[in-house]
Amino acid sequence: MTILITGATGKIAQHVIISLLGDGHPVRAMVRSGAQEPRLRRQGAETVIASFEDPDSLGAAAKGAETLLLLTPPHQHAAAWASAAIAAAKQAGIRRIVRISAILAGSDGPSDNNRQHGRTDDELRHAGIASVILRPHFFMQNLLADVASLRSDGVIYAAAGDARLGMIDTRDIADVATKALLDPSWDGNTYDLTGPDSISFHDIARQLSELVGREIRYVPMSPDRLAQSIRDVGLDEWYAQGYHDYLRAYSEGWGDFTTDAVAAISGKPARSFKAFASDVLVRALSPSP
Repeated sequence: MTILITGATGKIAQHVIISLLGDGHPVRAMVRSGAQEPRLRRQGAETVIASFEDPDSLGAAAKGAETLLLLTPPHQHAAAWASAAIAAAKQAGIRRIVRISAILAGSDGPSDNNRQHGRTDDELRHAGIASVILRPHFFMQNLLADVASLRSDGVIYAAAGDARLGMIDTRDIADVATKALLDPSWDGNTYDLTGPDSISFHDIARQLSELVGREIRYVPMSPDRLAQSIRDVGLDEWYAQGYHDYLRAYSEGWGDFTTDAVAAISGKPARSFKAFASDVLVRALSPSP
């Protein structure tokens, strides 16, 4: 059973690919350029160069695959790209799709990214292909963007105010996606994936302080200021506005909830922030040898 994976070099897919290959499942990794192929081939994956904007290449990528892990990057055209992938999957006779969406995706979502995911999810539900939709919360791995300020000043910046978020480790998303790719028991359903606890950035700073043995401070920013900092580093207006809208919603408590979906599907409890920080963030903060 060949499993086609889009977004094959992303935070989630890289863990899924390693898990599937480790258990002997054939993986076809879709990449945008040949430069991305060597590492995936060394791991044992088949690779195919294709683009969401090129229907012919999507059709070639899907040919002969039985299952699709559909990941699309955040982009102003993401819904159109996902629609093209769904069409290619139907044309190629793919039997099942596991879709990585976004937390609480829907037409009333707080950002265009969230609303686009909602449109894709609705399309997939009516596509005539067996599917399961996974909607992960804010990634713990997003905090790696703060490594520089943590190293230099012991500060983590965020525009979430005092709000709590049920943030999730991307490894847990991958564990759920891997299980869903291999077991159709959850088909026909939509699951919001979260960590075990809803935590604030004050909690994050306190736990990091304990782990690294020095004071870590959380410095709140306004969503407007964060959006401007994104513009300043050259990202376009769609990204800046998206971050602004998401973080304004988070600061108002929109993300303050958890579910038990990770444990229910993967069979393992979701990783806590402390576990993530110990495994990943503290290591990233350590001086390079």
